[in-house]
Amino acid sequence: MGKADVNVNIWLSEKKRFANLFNGVIYGGRQVILPEDLEEVNTVSSVSVKNRTGKTRNMKKYRDIIMKWRNQATLVLLANESQDKVHYAMPHKVMLYDGMDYETQIRNNWKNFNDRRKQNKKAGLPLEHLTAGEYLSRFRKKDRLIPIISLVFYYGSEPWDGPVDLYDMFQLEGTKEEKEILEKYLPNYKINLVDAERLEDVEKFSDDLQVILTMLRYRDSKEELTDYINENKKFFQNVDYETSQAMKAFLNMKQIPGEAEHKEEMIDMCKAIQEMYDDGVKDGIQQGVEQGRTELLKEQIQRKLKKEKTPTQIAEELEESVEVIEKIIKEMQ
Repeated sequence: MGKADVNVNIWLSEKKRFANLFNGVIYGGRQVILPEDLEEVNTVSSVSVKNRTGKTRNMKKYRDIIMKWRNQATLVLLANESQDKVHYAMPHKVMLYDGMDYETQIRNNWKNFNDRRKQNKKAGLPLEHLTAGEYLSRFRKKDRLIPIISLVFYYGSEPWDGPVDLYDMFQLEGTKEEKEILEKYLPNYKINLVDAERLEDVEKFSDDLQVILTMLRYRDSKEELTDYINENKKFFQNVDYETSQAMKAFLNMKQIPGEAEHKEEMIDMCKAIQEMYDDGVKDGIQQGVEQGRTELLKEQIQRKLKKEKTPTQIAEELEESVEVIEKIIKEMQ
């Protein structure tokens, strides 16, 4: 996971914002998932797999964010994966993460059942009868899993052109009819993709999430972004540290002035973005100066080479290092 993803995940993991994201995607903006009903869950999932020789291999996967949501009698796990680049195997990745989390639930259910069984045996209580199928599957007929809803929060600047389900990852040959038959029996797994920059109905999100998602539409245009920032100056002049770091990732900013010293304070992102553009202009001018100087050196070196002077002689006359002169001569050849 890159630093940009880390900053975005820290921003999204705030419970109110996390609930806002899922409410917008699942419930069209209705406030069904409440922050106080969310509980953070360990992001690590692990499974043990035995190969043909009986050797056990442990596999671990790390979710970006996962929370438990309990609403009255409903219990659901909500997970999010953040991406700044297209992941062309994302349906498989999400399917694997979900599968490992379900495996963890099955394993924990079985362990809890055995622990209770041992306690009952010690206490002389009657033991629950298990069928052969329940022993085989290590999952009782009455056991149930907690469902998982996974989102993929994509904030890359290029449109998502990767697969959104397993069907997109298959290469199915044959006639249309033959493909339809195969698709009927092939298992599919579709991801819930949130293409942040290209969301059409950002109004279903509330608070700062709506403001930031709208901002992404303008990040490739200095004029449009500046206009949008100025239109929402009241918000952008007082941004908390986590939001400033997420904006830094979204806008590909190198740094925010004073960010290290002001973690506990509100940050003026209007000023930070203006400085970013000002620095860009300065860098462009500096690059232009350096390029002009290099072109002048090439012309001078060309004239001196025609007089059959050596790189060492040219370096002395132009007061440059021999390495620089040799490098330019090599580029000219």
